Amino acid sequence: MTLFPSPIFLTLAALLTLLFTGLAGAGVVGRRPSLASFFFTLLSLESLAIALSGLLPLVTTSDTRLILPGGIPGLSFHLRLDPLSGFFLLLLGGASAGVLLYSAGYTKNEAPEKKAQFLAKTTVFLFFTGGVFLAADVYSFMLFWEIMAVASFFLILSGENTEGVRRASYLTLLLAHGGSMLIVTAFALLATRELPSGSLTMASFSFEALKMNHLSSGEALLVSLLFLLGFGAKAGVVPLHVWLPLAHPAAPAPASALLSGVMLKAAIYGLIRALFDLVGLPQLAPSFGILLLVTGAFMALFGILHAILQSDTKTLLAYSSIENIGLILLGTGLGILYLKTGHPLAGTLALCAALYHALNHAFFKALLFLGAGTMIHATGETNLNRMGGLFKKMPVSGALVLIAVLSISGIPPTNGFVSEWLLLQSTLQARDLLGTIQRSAVLFGAAILVLASALAAMGFLKFFGVGYLGQPRSDGARAAHECSLFERLGMGGLAMGSLFLGLFPSLVLGEILKAVSPLTSTTLPSPSGAYGWAWLLPLPPAGPSTSPLFLLLLLVILTLPVLWLVLGTEGKKRRLSIPWGCGYRDSYRRSQATAESFAQPIRHFFPVFFSMKRHLPSPDDPDPVFLLSVEDPHWPLLYRPLFRLFVAIAEGAERVRSGRISIYLIYSFTTLILLLSVLRWH
Repeated sequence: MTLFPSPIFLTLAALLTLLFTGLAGAGVVGRRPSLASFFFTLLSLESLAIALSGLLPLVTTSDTRLILPGGIPGLSFHLRLDPLSGFFLLLLGGASAGVLLYSAGYTKNEAPEKKAQFLAKTTVFLFFTGGVFLAADVYSFMLFWEIMAVASFFLILSGENTEGVRRASYLTLLLAHGGSMLIVTAFALLATRELPSGSLTMASFSFEALKMNHLSSGEALLVSLLFLLGFGAKAGVVPLHVWLPLAHPAAPAPASALLSGVMLKAAIYGLIRALFDLVGLPQLAPSFGILLLVTGAFMALFGILHAILQSDTKTLLAYSSIENIGLILLGTGLGILYLKTGHPLAGTLALCAALYHALNHAFFKALLFLGAGTMIHATGETNLNRMGGLFKKMPVSGALVLIAVLSISGIPPTNGFVSEWLLLQSTLQARDLLGTIQRSAVLFGAAILVLASALAAMGFLKFFGVGYLGQPRSDGARAAHECSLFERLGMGGLAMGSLFLGLFPSLVLGEILKAVSPLTSTTLPSPSGAYGWAWLLPLPPAGPSTSPLFLLLLLVILTLPVLWLVLGTEGKKRRLSIPWGCGYRDSYRRSQATAESFAQPIRHFFPVFFSMKRHLPSPDDPDPVFLLSVEDPHWPLLYRPLFRLFVAIAEGAERVRSGRISIYLIYSFTTLILLLSVLRWH
């Protein structure tokens, strides 16, 4: 086979073209800012080329490899493009194409140097994220991974130059590097297992060599936990999620869309690749699947509860990303549990559902962040309580955001419904599990999945209702205007992608199955793709299973009487009222529901998930004010105590420092003796 027609060569060419265009464009835009739209549009087309190159290994089920010289003797770049890598490259290219086209309009009024910098940062981020999906050895993977993390740091800094933005970016970088240390530790444990002393070479760190090492059950569990925590720091796994609600509001809207839509999925890719390909399915324990399932379920509930309570648009979306990553982990853990207990069909279905939801989330969450960017640009406000009535001012972008809202709420026939439906179908296979603990864990996950889906609908009803409906709540909302053509085109592309994923799930599921089957050595029966959307029953319905066609017919039957009541009043006397006016005849904006009042029941029903502080005025207070602040409980319970501990250690170390060279020599000599003693004892 020649090099040129191979899919991996085409993918590398597409990625390098993107990088060259972005860096060259940044140099040109710095001098001629009017060309920024041209370069963003060109990069959008090149991102589609990356998506098509990722589709090749899915269509052909090919697995191509390439070794490139690394510039250091004995050190090479091992690259691999298999169906799993192709799936995530498809995700990267498809989601980033809409974001880049949107950026052409979003950065229109920015200073020339900021346009050029954002162009360069975005292309570097996308190139090295694509490299993560291709890397096939530890050196290449960690190089691409770390540069991707640094690029995300600079993307966040693209926002306003404030103390809050800098703190968010540094916290993101700190947790990313902490996660990288755990990942490297896991790789090292894999590489050194079963190797005699002195035989460790760079070849020992290729993924092909790592997967050949056999681990004991305890070692496999330890390595799996290290991978979960390491990649979880980048994916926003609770309690390592605290950077997400700070970074997304700080970053520009296109950067937030890339961080949530693409970078979080890079962490999911790393976790799946490490667990199924490096540790290996035979060495994974069912208990780890249960741990992953329960962790994902808790994340889903925690994330959506905190999302509902937010009044800041992008903070709400950030917490929602935690919920969706939780659903992906739930499906992954469910797949491991089924596969390890002898149910390969159910396990394959669960993994397909997890990857389907990852793809869906990349599209509708990127669209939501871009929609939030248009809301903020149009009103000059970030708080939902300062918006309102935007649908009349921005009908096109509002309709596109509505598609994303319906998708993330799991309303049929959107893409969010399909993946959550598949997740629910996979939980219904719990009847085949033998252990009570296993069945209980799956049923717990199913209950949380249903609850989180309902809460997501509530949260995004609030997002769209308070932000787009009702009356304008500020001068900025009254002066709002529709976004630019490029912004609408970028959002429209993502909306079309979301609709395609929802309307043609059997076609999409067939391609996802090609990425999952090599990991599970199982394929789903042909009926999964034979009947189209209406009969989306991935497994033979021997147990609990409900046809979407039945639910669709039931929905139509229940809707007909409502339509008759509404349309039957045509020609009769009606009273017109202001929407969301709470029954008042005037347009007094303070009579409308607010983001806080909408979320009040959640605070009362789930207080254990929040850290709340109340301030009650004294009886003689001339200006009595009731204040309630809600905070992520991980700050007062975990991170602030850790911060105080580190400060105390630093202050203690400062007291030890004397400034005398003789004291420092004693410290060095004592440390050397201790290390030699440890080595001698070992």
